[in-house]
Amino acid sequence: MLTLLYARAGQDIRGELLERMGASPARRRLLLVPEQYSHESERAMCAALSAGALLDCEVLSFTRLAGRLTDAAGGGAAPMLDGGGRMLLMYAALGRVADALSTYRAPSRKPAFLTGLLATVDECRAYQVEPEALLSAGEELGGRQGDKLRDLGLIYAAYRALEEEGHADPRGRLDRLARQLEETRWGAGMAFYIYGFTDFTPQEEGVLSALMAQGELTAAFVCDPGDDPAGIFQPALRAAKRLERLAKANSVPVRRETLERPLPRHPSLAFLEEHLFGPLPDAPWAGDCNLTRIAAGDPRQEAEWCAAEILRLLREEGYRCRDIAVCARRMDGFGELIDSVFERYGVPVFRSAMEDILEKPVLALVTSALAAAGSDYPYEELFRYLKTGLTGITEEERDLLENYVLTWDLKGSAWTRSKPWEMHPEGYGREFSEEDRAHVAWLDGLRRRVIAPLEGLRKNPDKTGRGRALALYQFLEDIDLPRRLAQRADALERRGDRNTAAQYRQLWDILVGGLEQCALLLGDRELELDEFSRLFSLVLSQYDVGAIPVSLDAVTVGDAPRMAHKEVKVLFLLGADSGAIPDCALSPGLFTDQDRDALAAMEVELAPRQEDKLRREMTIAYETCCRPSERLYVSFSAGTGDNKRTPCFLWERIGALFPAEPVRDGADPLARLSAPDAALELVGRDRGVAAALKEIPGLGERVERVEGAAGWRRGRLSRAAVDALFGSVVPMSATKLDLANSCHFNYFLRFGLDAKPRQRAAFRATDYGTFVHNLLENTLRGAQEEGVPLSDGAAVERLSRAAADRYEREALAGLEGETARFRHLFARMKQAALAVARSVCAELSVSDFTPAAFELGFGPGRELPPVEVENGVRLRLGGFVDRVDQWEHNGTRYLRVVDYKTGKKSFDFSDVEDGRGLQMLLYLFALTREGEGLFGPGELAPAGVLYVPARTPLVDGERGMTDEEIQVSRDRLLRRQGLVLDDPEVLSAMERTSRGFRFLPVGTGRGGGDALATEEQLNALDGYITAALKRAAGELAAGNIDADPYWHNADKNPCRWCDYRAACHFEEGCGDRRRYRRGVRAAEFWAWLAQREEEEQDGH
Repeated sequence: MLTLLYARAGQDIRGELLERMGASPARRRLLLVPEQYSHESERAMCAALSAGALLDCEVLSFTRLAGRLTDAAGGGAAPMLDGGGRMLLMYAALGRVADALSTYRAPSRKPAFLTGLLATVDECRAYQVEPEALLSAGEELGGRQGDKLRDLGLIYAAYRALEEEGHADPRGRLDRLARQLEETRWGAGMAFYIYGFTDFTPQEEGVLSALMAQGELTAAFVCDPGDDPAGIFQPALRAAKRLERLAKANSVPVRRETLERPLPRHPSLAFLEEHLFGPLPDAPWAGDCNLTRIAAGDPRQEAEWCAAEILRLLREEGYRCRDIAVCARRMDGFGELIDSVFERYGVPVFRSAMEDILEKPVLALVTSALAAAGSDYPYEELFRYLKTGLTGITEEERDLLENYVLTWDLKGSAWTRSKPWEMHPEGYGREFSEEDRAHVAWLDGLRRRVIAPLEGLRKNPDKTGRGRALALYQFLEDIDLPRRLAQRADALERRGDRNTAAQYRQLWDILVGGLEQCALLLGDRELELDEFSRLFSLVLSQYDVGAIPVSLDAVTVGDAPRMAHKEVKVLFLLGADSGAIPDCALSPGLFTDQDRDALAAMEVELAPRQEDKLRREMTIAYETCCRPSERLYVSFSAGTGDNKRTPCFLWERIGALFPAEPVRDGADPLARLSAPDAALELVGRDRGVAAALKEIPGLGERVERVEGAAGWRRGRLSRAAVDALFGSVVPMSATKLDLANSCHFNYFLRFGLDAKPRQRAAFRATDYGTFVHNLLENTLRGAQEEGVPLSDGAAVERLSRAAADRYEREALAGLEGETARFRHLFARMKQAALAVARSVCAELSVSDFTPAAFELGFGPGRELPPVEVENGVRLRLGGFVDRVDQWEHNGTRYLRVVDYKTGKKSFDFSDVEDGRGLQMLLYLFALTREGEGLFGPGELAPAGVLYVPARTPLVDGERGMTDEEIQVSRDRLLRRQGLVLDDPEVLSAMERTSRGFRFLPVGTGRGGGDALATEEQLNALDGYITAALKRAAGELAAGNIDADPYWHNADKNPCRWCDYRAACHFEEGCGDRRRYRRGVRAAEFWAWLAQREEEEQDGH
């Protein structure tokens, strides 16, 4: 007997079936449900039936029924492929027929393509389509479509052939089940009840045909044969008609029933079920409504509003967590979001879904270990392995090891050599202390500990698939992975995350199962380690982990189809936008709708086409919205910009049925008051939230603390902290001063906390600068000592090359042991430095200014005393001047300070105004005050500061440019920057010229006079710099550590290249601020400085 039981949503279908099971006289009664409903159905059966009836009743899925019958009929011990084994089998099948393929002649081995092939084979098998049907269709159709179908037929046939060799695919279990049922008549005298299905595949229909021929079969469908104006019940009605045809073929009588057994339900939700599809009613709902729509700005707002409302329902309405479910059409964009938000709101959840093992750290451990051992231990893979937290080294050990490896770019034999590591932890040119040597020795021991188990993988002599699998298993045992996974599961359980803990307890068995599949299917086939790594990653991509609910009282979260038959009182449907509902994603296989149409014309039926899937989507929407008995919430997020979204048809339909119900604002902060801990975050931004929370007993003091914290900045160091970090006398260099004035937080991190950014050992810009300085000093000093005129190009070139070769020999040990790339880069830098030397000598050859000092030092034990100012703390400025030039005229010795700049530094008045870029001016004025002992008696006067470009001038030339034009362009790029005394005699002495300055930053065009300053202006600038130093001292003494960078624009700002961006987390408006700056011309600067002096005088 076949009984077809029809019922609309909201009827107690499962209760009816369980009642019939309990009353049936059959010897055994089975309830067949989809896999995801088995646990809940078992609980419902235990609650509904007596202890005696339970002895003969059972809940099974088709898969579990196949296993039950296989055990009963024999053959249960036959090896069965799991998901990973199926992927390997498909990989082997593809390789077996690759040479015979056309469309897929060069097939991809990526998981997405292989997964698509498996889905295609699964579809063929589910709809009982044989390889021969695809081959025949391909031959008949011809062309590109025919080639594609032929290729798929060949791959399918190869896959089936490999199965016949002893590798059983679980997707064939239902075919075997149908055969075993017919052979054994196992179902004779039994009663079978089908619940939770909308339609069946031909494989499943074959099983149902055998069952109805042997016992009583009752199939329940959510549909209404007499009322389906929108066609939403078509999938279920078609499934019912197909069962009728099977019954007729088996001479089984058919009985049709319509169930009228409504579950208790709020009237507004019953109205929704009746009118969700079809014509609108004559009048909309006008009574009490338990249906709410929420419009949010983004998915996080949806999740937060949902969590807050759940808390309100639990506290004020008396609901339990198990009464509530949260779903979306697909959970892809909501799963992790709900986990984090609900945890923060204190809402326990159970996610009704399987999770991809690819998301677990254990996969990263396995794949990165294989990749590291198989590819010369590159940094990325090795540290991806170490950062899983499952390797037995602590985070501190890993970070210290990573610092060293990044500094020296260590890989390959550097990890495996027997010789110990002995490079300095901070890079080239550093002297070893005892502490440094001990640290490097410790790092070397850690290196050996890390690499030992990986070397077992790399050196494994057995190259077969079985040997690789055994070696990987031994590696996982060597790093004690089973115990570490158990420890992590225990820690998760102690933290209250029992669901994730249960998943972690499955991971070791999954890994071992995957390795067994590799050993079984790859066998004696030899594989390189990287190929085995790729294959094993494919294997693991097929596994997922899940858990049954570990708490009896938790909110269930999952995809809408998994919720379609769950009985709940309250349901939240998230993500109700037109891009998600209906879900129009294409089928996972490789068949297109055109392929399906062509095959259908040849009477080869496959899975439903896109049009049929759309009807199925309407059924899902109907069943989902009709699940709750008391409350329904539907939300969507509008998004912004390119992610702008519109609500789906459900939203509009609900609005038409319940026009009096307002749409709630998902961004409303007051909605979060049911979760005080989360609402406290909004106190500093919304006074209404603060006032409301103060009314809640026990929260007033916390609200006041948060309100106070809203005005906090990054903080101010106490005077004790300033003294501890910097001292009462603070050594200061020009670089430090620039950083202190550019961003106080950067200065605090770098010089207060001594936080060092990671840098690779290399010949960096600072090292190039040292090289250039050394080259120029020795070239000019050598010319003075030998009496070589700087106009003698050949002699100057000889001196420069000798200085460069000497630096290479003495400072870089003749480049011994350096890589070919390093040698090449240094050779290029040497040529650039020699070009700079030629430019400097050419300038001095036409100047009456002569070098008086090189690398002139300011500070204790140097040629000149430090520059000191005091304002709360004492700043003691020291440093070096690259070169000081002098010219004596009428009893006055004019001094100019020269700085070689390897970067693109230019003299900028806005920097000077902000207290930055003061180094050369500071030294110039200090020299004129303190330099008598160095330069001899007589008046000293400032002549200016010059920045000399110490880099290769790259000319943006055009074809046909003459050598003279190229030289003019090069001179323009090498023109000095800076500030010089506006005195014709001094300027003429700096550069003797009759047709415009070639080197000096002085011209006749716009801005040509910006580099000129009068004696009075230079005196005023001297006073301003002293005031700027005092201001910096005061800021330091006050403990200012604000993140307050000077900001010109998005391209010119210190944050863009800051080494501490990851530690800063700059956030405008929370105490952090950008000090926006614009370019300042000379006239503006001097006017500003004059006005400042007047204001100071008036203030006195």
